[in-house]
Amino acid sequence: MKTITEKQIESADSFLASNENSKVLSQLTEVLSVLSKNDALTIFLMANEGIKSELDTPTKIGLTKKQYYTRLKQLVDLGLITKNNESYIQTAFGKVVYQKHIIGLTNNIKNSKYLQMVDVLKADPKFNDKDIMEFMSKVEPQVSSDLETSRKSFTVVSSYEDMVRKILEMVEFAQNEILLVTRFQNELIINAILKKASAGINVRILADTGMVGEYFAKESTIKSDKNKNEREKVVSNPFYPSKIDRRYAKVPFCILVIDNKHVGLEIVDITESKKFKMAIFTEDQILSATMTTTFNGIWQTALVNPPKIVTKIV
Repeated sequence: MKTITEKQIESADSFLASNENSKVLSQLTEVLSVLSKNDALTIFLMANEGIKSELDTPTKIGLTKKQYYTRLKQLVDLGLITKNNESYIQTAFGKVVYQKHIIGLTNNIKNSKYLQMVDVLKADPKFNDKDIMEFMSKVEPQVSSDLETSRKSFTVVSSYEDMVRKILEMVEFAQNEILLVTRFQNELIINAILKKASAGINVRILADTGMVGEYFAKESTIKSDKNKNEREKVVSNPFYPSKIDRRYAKVPFCILVIDNKHVGLEIVDITESKKFKMAIFTEDQILSATMTTTFNGIWQTALVNPPKIVTKIV
């Protein structure tokens, strides 16, 4: 049996010494603790499709009101779910936890026998990683896919400027499609997307209605003449007059999906939801498919025309 080395202890101490890492570890502990409760996990799983906020919801899912509202508050406080209109849905953070960890762990438990086979093969020096991956792809393709996916990493950015740089990088290499859900305006991103749209890339954008309100607030006076409608379009849509498909909805968090495989998600701070907190970026076709479904769901009910904002007419 291997023993814990001094280097491992020093590494752990070094990690915990950082105030930021200590907070992350504390949050991780809280997330795992809450999701280890059967009633909380039930609510979290159901939030993937959306839970209607109704008086009889606790009864419908087999929980007491105390159980339901206690766990609901814990999940919201941890940033795993949020209320959107009349339903509770998973946040971007919650979607990642659900897809990468809950579903992933469920599949791994089902395939634990094959994963044990991987350990046995790794212990034999006759087989290298490539041999093992080729073997598993023939025996159980899903396990092979999961092992390959586990090698991929997430990029986490904690500043708005770094997020913009990462989005510009992803947009630059887009080849077929760009899906964007946004509650922020940035000229660099707008220009990069316009350039791609002009090159024939399919672009669809969901803009936050609150953000549109800010556009109009900056242009509090709109001249009333034959060009009034044109001016309103310019104010409400920074992509106008391009042929980019754009709709409007109440946006809980930002999403970027490029070419059905590259994903960017905003992590919202529920205590200061209007401010940028952080974002994660990864290449994952399964997560991309999930986010595309989320995008299309919002798109179907979104406004085709910008919401009417009261402005001063002169």
